[in-house]
Amino acid sequence: MAKASLKVVFEAYMGLVVFASIVVGAVTLTLTAVISQSIIFAVLFGLVATFVSFGVGYLYPFLNISSRSKKIEANLPLTANFMAVLASSGMPPERVFRSLANVGDEFGIGQEARRIIMDIELLGLDLNAALKNASARSPSRKFSAMLDGIVTTSHMGGDLSAYLRDEADKFKKAKVASMKSYLEALGGMAEVYVSFLIALPLALVVMLSIMAFLGGGASMMGNIDPQVILTILAFVITPSGVGVLLLILDSMTPPR
Repeated sequence: MAKASLKVVFEAYMGLVVFASIVVGAVTLTLTAVISQSIIFAVLFGLVATFVSFGVGYLYPFLNISSRSKKIEANLPLTANFMAVLASSGMPPERVFRSLANVGDEFGIGQEARRIIMDIELLGLDLNAALKNASARSPSRKFSAMLDGIVTTSHMGGDLSAYLRDEADKFKKAKVASMKSYLEALGGMAEVYVSFLIALPLALVVMLSIMAFLGGGASMMGNIDPQVILTILAFVITPSGVGVLLLILDSMTPPR
């Protein structure tokens, strides 16, 4: 929960997820029973809606962690360069992080930098202890590794500016490789979108429309009117699929 930046305890969050899932399932069951006049179909659709709602609520922190991690790691070369410039000018490490807290929102780590300063000013921790706490709660493993490296460099009396310049070069190379992987994944998501959210719904719409026009299709689908299934497909299933796909793309796409 800390890595997802959700200011709520785990028990309270899961209680909210369970409650929301039950409400969504009950509402879906009621509406489906009124529309389809089929108890079996309504119960089945209500259970599916309940489990889907619970799954979305359970996965949301992980999606938030992934989104924040992508945002931080997309700007790590700039972050490391910014810190290296300040450190090379002779600025103490604590002053470097104070400056980073003021402009960190531009690099996607404003919240992390401000929490480091809060640990120092409010909890009375030294910089190394605050950096260790920030490393433990950071959603980005790369940023955590850089903070651990700063602590190690400080303990060993090394050159902080040289370490940060090396980290910036490493992050630049990693970003080029990640952008190539992202473009490949984006092509795969485009194929999924075209196949399952355009071609398949169109084929089902044509099939269900013909069955509704000719009649007798209800007996093949458990006495459910094809027009009801067509309505659910057009206004529930397809928009839900698009929404899930957008959530996945949002977690994959770097903001900058």
